[in-house]
Amino acid sequence: MPGYGQFCPVAKTCELFAERWTPLVLRELCCGPAQFNDLRRRLPLMSKTLLAQRLRDLEQHGVVSIREKPAGPGNIYALTPAGEDFRPIIQALSLWGQRYTKNILQPEDLDPAFLLMSVRGQIPRSAHPAGRFVICFEFRGIPGARVASRRWWFVIAHPEIELCMKNPGYEVDVTIAASLETFTRAWMGYIGLAEEAARPIAFEGAPQAVERAKALLGLHDRPRERRLVYGTAEMVDAELA
Repeated sequence: MPGYGQFCPVAKTCELFAERWTPLVLRELCCGPAQFNDLRRRLPLMSKTLLAQRLRDLEQHGVVSIREKPAGPGNIYALTPAGEDFRPIIQALSLWGQRYTKNILQPEDLDPAFLLMSVRGQIPRSAHPAGRFVICFEFRGIPGARVASRRWWFVIAHPEIELCMKNPGYEVDVTIAASLETFTRAWMGYIGLAEEAARPIAFEGAPQAVERAKALLGLHDRPRERRLVYGTAEMVDAELA
C-alpha cells in the first residue's frame, strides 16, 4: 500500500492497519492464537497468498508473533503487546458498525459458517446448561455457493460447544428454522423476535428448551445492541457472564 507522505501517527498507523483484510486478520487474532488454517476457515474469501503476506507484514511491524507449533508442522500466530493495543480499536469498529451499517447488509455478506462461529464465540461458558444440549439450525435463503451448508448443529456440552455440518446423531432439543438474513439480523439485535420482521423465525422444541436456546443465543423480543467481545473464552466469560 502506498504511503500517505505524512508523519502524522494516524497516517502511519493507517499504512499498516487500513490494508485490505488486515483489520479482519486482527479481529480473528483478538480471539486468541491461531494456526494458518484456522484463519483461512474464518476468512474464506481471503486468498492463501494474501493471508500469508499480511501475516508477514504484521510480524515485521511487531504486531504479530509467529512461532513453530510444539508438535507437527505449521506455525502459531498471536498478537504481541503492540497487537493487543489494536483490541479496543477492533471493538470500537464493531460498535460503530452495529449502529450505522445495519441497513446495508447485502446477500453476499451472509455466511452461515461465519455466523455460527460468531454465535458460538459469544456464548459464555457460565451459561452452558448441565448435560448435553443440542440445537439444530435450518437456514433458508442461502446464497447459491453456500447452499450445501443449509443445516447445522450446536452440541453444547460444558465446557465446549461443537459446531457440526453433519448430523452428530444426538437427540435435538431445539430446532430453529429461519432465513439466513432474518436470523442474522435477530442475532445482531437489529430486530426483535416479537417484531413482524422476525416472524419467519420458527422454534421447535419443548417450551423450556426453546427459552433456554433463546437465552444461550442472546435472542430477545425487542431490538438490542449486541455487545460483541473479540477475545478469548476467558474474556467472553468475564464480559458477558
